[in-house]
Amino acid sequence: MRAFMLMILGALFSVVMASNVIGSVESLKGSVKVKSENSIKKSRVKAGFEVKAGDLIITSKNAFAKIKLKDNSIVVLDESSSILFASSYDAQQNSGKIYYKITSRDAKNSLKVKTPFAIIGIKGTTFIINASKDDSFVSLKEGVIGITSIKEKFELYRKEIEKEFEDFMAQQQAAYEEYQQVQKPGFVEKTKEFDLHQKKTVLFEGNKAIEKDWAKTQIEEFKHFQDLMDSMK
Repeated sequence: MRAFMLMILGALFSVVMASNVIGSVESLKGSVKVKSENSIKKSRVKAGFEVKAGDLIITSKNAFAKIKLKDNSIVVLDESSSILFASSYDAQQNSGKIYYKITSRDAKNSLKVKTPFAIIGIKGTTFIINASKDDSFVSLKEGVIGITSIKEKFELYRKEIEKEFEDFMAQQQAAYEEYQQVQKPGFVEKTKEFDLHQKKTVLFEGNKAIEKDWAKTQIEEFKHFQDLMDSMK
């Protein structure tokens, strides 16, 4: 009887542990470590390591990691980056640059990534988040993601609308004096949240969110991560 109960408890424990698995480290280069939820120590990670809820994955300098989530989504950590997986639906990126390729999800199962400057809501798309202190941005390759401020409202500067406004002002010089009296020009919007669309990048400077069209820099960023993934196969 006792052996039977131990068998049942062991099976239940296995089910609970399996339900906590977020994904696995598919491949890596360099020193990659994990700090589990109830641990004070960081342990070295090897390919095949199962990532569980509460795990903090950290890459050192010249180290990279590719994580495959249970729904086949891909998360790639650049060097000197970290991500904490609270669950399959919530992650926290406090440092570094990370590439996300998230499979299609419904609203209930969407992924939320908390950063020092915003919460990014994803239903399925490909994008990069850079949470470096001196260079914070989100670049979106395809689809739409929602961006919500974690502090005060953003001052959202849309460069596309700014360009239209500047063109108008060049043609309407007589309206310049009136323009100078406006506290915020028409391309600035005070908002707590907004959507970022494909082939757009938004840079964060304090409470300023500056949205721009893709340029050569963004193309190179995505190529960098594609090259990383190819090198870790």
